[in-house]
Amino acid sequence: MNQIKFKDFVTLQRGFDLPRSQMVEGEFPVVGSTSIIGYHNEYKKEPPGVITGRSGSLGVVQYITSKYWPHNTSLWVKDFKGNHPRYVYYLLKTLPLASYNAGVGVPTLNRNHLDNIDIKTHDLPNQYKVASVLSAYDDLIENNARRIKILEEMCQRIYREWFVDFRFPGHEKVKFVDSRIGRIPSKWNIVKLSTIVETQYGYTESTSEEEIGPKFLRGMDINKSSFIDWSTVPYCKISDEDLERYRLAKGDIVIIRMADPGKVGIVERNDINAVFASYLIRLKIKTGIDPYYLFYFLLSDRYQGYITGASTGTTRKSASAGVITNVDFLIPETGILNGFVEIVSGSRSLLNKLIQKNEKLRVSRDILLPKLISGEIDVSQIDIAIQEQENVA
Repeated sequence: MNQIKFKDFVTLQRGFDLPRSQMVEGEFPVVGSTSIIGYHNEYKKEPPGVITGRSGSLGVVQYITSKYWPHNTSLWVKDFKGNHPRYVYYLLKTLPLASYNAGVGVPTLNRNHLDNIDIKTHDLPNQYKVASVLSAYDDLIENNARRIKILEEMCQRIYREWFVDFRFPGHEKVKFVDSRIGRIPSKWNIVKLSTIVETQYGYTESTSEEEIGPKFLRGMDINKSSFIDWSTVPYCKISDEDLERYRLAKGDIVIIRMADPGKVGIVERNDINAVFASYLIRLKIKTGIDPYYLFYFLLSDRYQGYITGASTGTTRKSASAGVITNVDFLIPETGILNGFVEIVSGSRSLLNKLIQKNEKLRVSRDILLPKLISGEIDVSQIDIAIQEQENVA
């Protein structure tokens, strides 16, 4: 391996300004300090892209395979200096970038402060080998993520077809009547959501990455997807008494009440020891309604439109438990409901198995990552067929 200065490895460049008010919906990802923050109708850079945080949040490294716009809160690799882009991505992930914070109030990474740090790198053939081993894990993770997305889209589509468009099995023979929410099957009932659920506000505590107690589910753990990736949820301290009061159980539904009201998550595993944070409200069903049916109702356009209009606050939206449950809720016939739950339960079971597979793949990859990058695992004698599919700039 070769020891060189960081400035001889890659050149980082500050991203480009793009206020949200000027972001025009399009196909090109706008890459912020930790994630894609939106999509724009223009792009600045060709792939592949390696991006890390410059301002706000530091230490996360992203790899982009499409044309993209690196946001001004990020730093992007302007010059790979002949190194393999994926290898650059993996090496940057091993560096303590957050420790180079030069900001006083807002965390800030000054790229010039990295120029003279010493790093060890592989020669190009071995860079390909390291990247090949690690990207095999990432490719499996990405493939599983695509399958998860398809399964979730299928569940939401079935809900819309059966309970919004009323194209459920046998709908042709059903009589429809007028109601306060429009025409519905005559044997279906409308109740207020508040009559079939109990609500509970969450627990207040600080988070910890160390396992000092149960998992501590927060709004940010459910506001980006319809499933919970428990591997990313932190922990918290809690007394035995409070643990029993706030412990989550399989089938519990939690909904965000502040900042992003209406975003919803469902607990689908019974092997997780977890409690929920104070920005969340737990909904526990009092009747025979299945949690999945309620969950997909809360995800529906009708409910999301309701909660958007009912939330209060100008700078930070919020909704109380009373507001969250003061909505008309449609209860279908038992046979239709059971049919929906049977289909969705199977899909969600597969979805959660894929999530857990990805957890294990990430753990294995993250164990290998520092060992491969540091040279602790010698790849020089490993016979790996390398396909040069990416440009080495």
